[in-house]
Amino acid sequence: AERFQREIAVAARLQHPHLVPLLTAGVVTSTGVPWFSMPFVEGESLRDLLARDRELGIETAIRITREVADALDCAHAQGVVHRDIKPENILLSRGHALVADFGIARALHEGTGRLTATGVSIGTPAYMSPEQAEMSGLDIDTRSDIYSLGVLLYELLAGSTPFDAK
Repeated sequence: AERFQREIAVAARLQHPHLVPLLTAGVVTSTGVPWFSMPFVEGESLRDLLARDRELGIETAIRITREVADALDCAHAQGVVHRDIKPENILLSRGHALVADFGIARALHEGTGRLTATGVSIGTPAYMSPEQAEMSGLDIDTRSDIYSLGVLLYELLAGSTPFDAK
């Protein structure tokens, strides 16, 4: 519930054309369970597109990457690191990319303490930066999202992630 409450707070302050916005939020009175709503995004995930077209053309790959980078720049300016940039979290609507799922995002300057314990890795291994995968307790910052974005661009152009191992 605490992580969910934080996702609501993070999503509420991020406003950008390439981010899926938060519409409204609240708490179920009888149970105390928090909820929020986001708009339905008509289209598909980038993962769905890649399943059909294993690799994308350079122009399309660059456009999608630029839009995701612009959205991440907005989040980073607000002190938020996404921590799970991957094709499943990029939605495509009318030819444009929308970054979704700030469920494991972490506000860089929040004063509520850590919700993820040291030695616990959160994210998707194929897209994680080395410091994120290392689980050393090092603070993850915006560079981790940039690394993941580079992995994403590689996949869009080559049809697979650069490091494919167990």
